[in-house]
Amino acid sequence: MHPSDTPPPRGLILLSQPELLNISPDEMTDARPEAYRDLPYRIVEFNHDESFRPPGAPRNWSAEQRALDEQFHTSVKPLRDKYPDYSLLYFGSSSVPLTLYLGYLLETWQRLEVIPRHHEARTWGWHPSQESRPARLAPLQLPDFKDRSPGEAIIRVSTSHRVDAQVTRDVVPGPVLVDLDIALEHPSEDAFSTMDEMLDVTRAFRQALDCIGDNFKSIKRVHLFASVQTGMALLLGAQISKTMHPAVQTYQYTRSSEEGPYHAPALLINGPRTPEPVALRPEEVAQAALDRENLDRDFRRMKGQVRREQGEGRTSWPDAILRNPAEGAVFAGMWKKLPPLWKTPLNQTKIDVATREVEDTFRLNPASEWQIDDRWLARLACRIPEEVSRRRALRMLVLHEAVHRGPQALTRTSSKGIGRFPKVLEEMDYHSDVWGMLYEHTLTASESPEDVERPALFFRDLIHTATETMWAFDDDGQPLRRIQVRRLNRYLIWYWQYLLLEAAAMQQTSFHDVLVLLAQRPLIELAGPTLITEDERVYFPLDPALVTTPEVCVYHEGRLYRHGARYDFSITALLDGVRERNGEAILEVLRAAAEQTAR
Repeated sequence: MHPSDTPPPRGLILLSQPELLNISPDEMTDARPEAYRDLPYRIVEFNHDESFRPPGAPRNWSAEQRALDEQFHTSVKPLRDKYPDYSLLYFGSSSVPLTLYLGYLLETWQRLEVIPRHHEARTWGWHPSQESRPARLAPLQLPDFKDRSPGEAIIRVSTSHRVDAQVTRDVVPGPVLVDLDIALEHPSEDAFSTMDEMLDVTRAFRQALDCIGDNFKSIKRVHLFASVQTGMALLLGAQISKTMHPAVQTYQYTRSSEEGPYHAPALLINGPRTPEPVALRPEEVAQAALDRENLDRDFRRMKGQVRREQGEGRTSWPDAILRNPAEGAVFAGMWKKLPPLWKTPLNQTKIDVATREVEDTFRLNPASEWQIDDRWLARLACRIPEEVSRRRALRMLVLHEAVHRGPQALTRTSSKGIGRFPKVLEEMDYHSDVWGMLYEHTLTASESPEDVERPALFFRDLIHTATETMWAFDDDGQPLRRIQVRRLNRYLIWYWQYLLLEAAAMQQTSFHDVLVLLAQRPLIELAGPTLITEDERVYFPLDPALVTTPEVCVYHEGRLYRHGARYDFSITALLDGVRERNGEAILEVLRAAAEQTAR
């Protein structure tokens, strides 16, 4: 970005971002400033196919960001590298979040100018007028102190319309340490008559970001609410430094007829980069190798169960592991369609004890070998330090995946995009979990019958092992800021079953009654956190500030129960437990609801 008194460039790269309004190549060349008319030029038009969606469908910001990123690196970056002395001339009609991100990609090292679309004249180009008032910036009051405590920052930029301060404060989690307004005295769609006026705003924005980066070191995120022209968004985005500034959360202004105007989270710009993984300690590598070897030994026992079932001609899994017909009768309907162990691919597979690095963490490779990554095994060992329980965790993991790859037909191919069907997956996962736990009960009973003498306690402890295994997959070392709703439901289901079994253990519940409990998937849901959609998946943000009317709803034994926030039932503490991946904290919150529901 350069003021008007700089010399002209050697050539031009014309950038078109026509998400909302098309512009032809002729319109772009005709709108060039007079001083640029004889310069050579190249044209790049961004494709916005990812932005097209059915009416009412949510935006897939992640997909749009990836598409823009890919187009930038394949179309724009090579031209910039080839013509570093060319100016970038921007013709845009795109959403503010995407335009901010494009500006962030462009940075400030190359001359960048905007050709605006005049709102009233409906033409491209600058329209200076003697009658229009200058676009004067209201005074910006930057904080004159330093604060190293953690918190959030808000920057509102108002050049086309004024951003409502209170509405933005309702969106941002506390504590807010910095709250700034960068605004024209008279915002309007056609407020700017020159590039210099726009540059005054970008300088103020840069000062605000620099102030936050220098004086508020513990602020990790700036919440940017920008009601600005498209070109202004581009210039603002270019000011975000990859090294000097925190992450910038952008918002898309939308309007709901029921709830009034609000700002929905869109793209996160300059977000935290995934750190390089820390090298495992020698003892962690050795422990991972031992866990694979133990699983290999246990795998032989599991194949022994396969041979027994085949030898006895068992065609029904309840008949294979539940010798009492009354116990097997508990699992009717869809449960009957699950296979006995010998009808899964397990007998044709083996454990790969040599491979230490697995991109997918855990997988069945094309050679029918189960492979497990060292780092994931190290995470599992941290969550389940006891070897006996960890061996059970790995056995149940393989059992769960084996039944998926049996008649359920959930393979690598069929699972592509399966996250679009959360209810189907929720049911399949629950069936596979219970099936795996019951086979683990059989394997344990054959080796250590005393361990299964109290069935409610045994299955309660299996649930603890299973949920800790799930958390090991969800623990990548980064703060958990959101969780997929389907994933959270799976945790809630199993923590609820844990509490029901905990109560059952106090009453010396029989094995048959434990089976009855396991055969009924709990119907439990959390509501309140603002829903976020991305890649056709639905997420809950794990931020109490983004929660309205929080409740947990349970349908138990034919009756509906609704548990809102109260002294003994804190939804905030529940979300904290999820964010911290702390199963004990989640159980502590849910226990109050379970005691009032399952009396």
